[in-house]
Amino acid sequence: MSKPYHDSFSAIIDWLEFTVTGLQLESVILEILKLEKKTFTKMETGRFGYRSQLKWNEGSLYIMFNAGTDKNENVIENLPQNVDRMGIHVMITGSGCRQYESLYELKTLLFYLTILDDKVNFSRVDIAIDDFKNQVIKFSRIHRAAVKGYFTSRWNKWDEINSRQCSTGEFLGRTMYFGSQSSEIFCRIYDKTLERKAKSEEKTAESATWTRLEVVYRKERARKLIYHIIDQNMSVGTAIRGTLKQYLRFIKPPQTNDTNKARWPSTKWWGQLLDNVEKLQLTSRREPKSIDDMASWLDRQIAPTIAAIVTAYEGDIDWLHQIIKNGASRLSQRHKDAIAQYLQQEVAE
Repeated sequence: MSKPYHDSFSAIIDWLEFTVTGLQLESVILEILKLEKKTFTKMETGRFGYRSQLKWNEGSLYIMFNAGTDKNENVIENLPQNVDRMGIHVMITGSGCRQYESLYELKTLLFYLTILDDKVNFSRVDIAIDDFKNQVIKFSRIHRAAVKGYFTSRWNKWDEINSRQCSTGEFLGRTMYFGSQSSEIFCRIYDKTLERKAKSEEKTAESATWTRLEVVYRKERARKLIYHIIDQNMSVGTAIRGTLKQYLRFIKPPQTNDTNKARWPSTKWWGQLLDNVEKLQLTSRREPKSIDDMASWLDRQIAPTIAAIVTAYEGDIDWLHQIIKNGASRLSQRHKDAIAQYLQQEVAE
């Protein structure tokens, strides 16, 4: 039995942007991002309404903040202790995600951010699927289906943007958008080979027919996506395929004269892409996690790491007590509500 086509795809987080409030800049760099202060350089200008901006020397990761620092002050060595109510904004681009992943898993960073809970606002998360050989996600096939109207979607519009060489008419770029680019969620499909060629990147045989499909999640959709990934230990590949199953379906005309597209069968290739995945709900209210849920998650995700550290420290758990003490000062309202609920259940029993 051959493996599903989706097992051959590469699914990655290709953009991550969030704002942290209530924490010092140094804490975000050292404790959240797990990076060293000396690996950042202060830039001349800020961005997105922030007056100051730091760039990670190892890649495209940027930190923006407001603080009353003098232009000549060495911000890196003397990080401001207090930032204004706009908080600290972190932007990790597509290339920055790959560079950061050379040190840490992005899923670990997402876990730290969910612990902070209401202290974090997610601006944008992109997940991309790369089909390096156009086995299933084939730009030309998707384009033909869209033009003919052979699809159904919860999105109410689709656009296409093409660019060509003036002298030859040769395509320089081809992109399709399902959904509005100003909304909290939309899908982007483009010819990655043309993009690489336009950027004068070396084209290898493997990338000669490369299509990339991305889903862009913003604000509340981004938050719900991340909590799905963390709370359910969901892979990013499952997350994006579940989103596609909820929002988009490519279909083929039936043998009958049925004009109701909702009853038309899905195309074989779309079924192969979304095989063995459930629709991902991004609009429903996230249920509060109980103490038992948290304990189960800890056992499933963190227990091996704790065991490794305790073994290496020959049974010493003083470090664990210190972590618990530090964590007690950062309990969110969600954690306090879960504690209260658990204690009420204990009394009732």
